[in-house]
Amino acid sequence: MEGIFLSSLGRHGRFRARPPMDLVSLDSQALALQIQAIEQSTARGYATGACDYVRFCLSHSLPIDPTTTTLTHYIAYTSQFIASSPRYLSGARHFLSVLYPAFDANRAHPLVQATIRGSRKVRADPVHRKLPLRPHHLAHFMKLAEASGSYDDLLFVVILSCGFYACHRIGELVQKNDQSLFDSRKVIKRASLTFALRQAQYHLPYHKADPFFRGTLILLGSHDKACPVWLLSSYVTWRDTIHHGRSPLFLMEQGHHPTRQWFDRRFFSSFDRSFGGHSLRAGGATYFASLGLSEDIIQALGRWSSQAWKVYIHDNPTVRAELQLSSLRQSSSSRLLA
Repeated sequence: MEGIFLSSLGRHGRFRARPPMDLVSLDSQALALQIQAIEQSTARGYATGACDYVRFCLSHSLPIDPTTTTLTHYIAYTSQFIASSPRYLSGARHFLSVLYPAFDANRAHPLVQATIRGSRKVRADPVHRKLPLRPHHLAHFMKLAEASGSYDDLLFVVILSCGFYACHRIGELVQKNDQSLFDSRKVIKRASLTFALRQAQYHLPYHKADPFFRGTLILLGSHDKACPVWLLSSYVTWRDTIHHGRSPLFLMEQGHHPTRQWFDRRFFSSFDRSFGGHSLRAGGATYFASLGLSEDIIQALGRWSSQAWKVYIHDNPTVRAELQLSSLRQSSSSRLLA
């Protein structure tokens, strides 16, 4: 039958001959691709949720089969100890849905959803949004770097400036503390950095809204406070004399990748915990809103998806306030000119 089908395609069915693979090799290749479907850190979180669910079933002598009753009991039990118990179900679902295809349908059952909603209300934690950085904060760290004359202090203020003016997630600029989660494909390369017309540009190979490594060109303009163009130019001149042709753009003086722990140690030497790594991204968005940039431009600068941007604006009143104030200032100026 297959031969007749191929014959009927004739010349329209041209293809390059590929060597066949045995089924064991195909299974291995399929598994490797499935592992790549999610981030290693996400997979670890899922494993934590799955293990928690299995331990619950074993300790309560229940079958692992995720029936509506079992899922309801699991949420009722775990919600007494942790606020994120509904999230653990995502981990259980990731590992068990293949064995139990009814998992999604059972989780969507009205009784299970009502239990989840109830646990969220009972265990609701207040939202603690990190305060946004301001340009004068960047200037403060720049003065510290100038006073110390330290390479690593300069690297730190470069990361701050790029994170602020390009609305980066901090994880795009520094590496996770756990070296087993390191992925060289996500590292910004020195060769991608170019300068032209008071602008700097580099290639961000990966970000949260780009899971397939298409990458994004980051374009930075000149600014009055802690100018990222000037800082990058000064930094790479020093960097290249130490690290020469090494691939990563951001390297510490000793040749290591800057990590989140390294970043936090310097950051919290000047700030309390009302600020954090997300303060760079929030600060950049607030800064550009204060300049009068439209929401769609800021959304593009920060590489937010449409839905994520709506949630971000809703949850960050500082950005919303700056957008509104900028709009009012423009309206006032228009009336005065009229």
